[in-house]
Amino acid sequence: MSKLILKAAKKHNDWIKIVKSFGCRPEISEDIVQEMYIYLIKYEKKGIDIWYNDDELNYYYIFKQLRGIYVAYLRSEKKIIKVGIEHLENHLQEDLPEENENRYEQNLKDYNRAIDEIYWYDRKVFELIAHGKSVASLSRETKIGYYSLYNTYNKLKTVLKNKLT
Repeated sequence: MSKLILKAAKKHNDWIKIVKSFGCRPEISEDIVQEMYIYLIKYEKKGIDIWYNDDELNYYYIFKQLRGIYVAYLRSEKKIIKVGIEHLENHLQEDLPEENENRYEQNLKDYNRAIDEIYWYDRKVFELIAHGKSVASLSRETKIGYYSLYNTYNKLKTVLKNKLT
């Protein structure tokens, strides 16, 4: 282990207290401190000087690192939508395989009926792109403008969604 990590590890409980002072839960504060150690190792390998007067850690730098890691954690937590199991139980239904097959057949009939009403050009563009052909390659092969194909596909996708829902 490096001298930097050994010196930082001696203050481990202080780092945990600092992270808790930000309002962090105790079980998460340990993870944040461990993440800070990883950053210190990376920075030391890059040659970044984290020392203050050649024998003391730069506490302000470590404080800023801990704060930054905690803020990044909070941002990532906001993106995660948590759903209780009660919510899932209310929305789950036990479907029989026959019901699923009947629903699939009905949806397929509705789709075929809706797609048959579409102008042939629009239908062909939609089907080619929906089956995996990229808009760019279709544009190159047909000499039709990229945005023309793109707009045709998106408009038709919207029309079909509205008709089928």
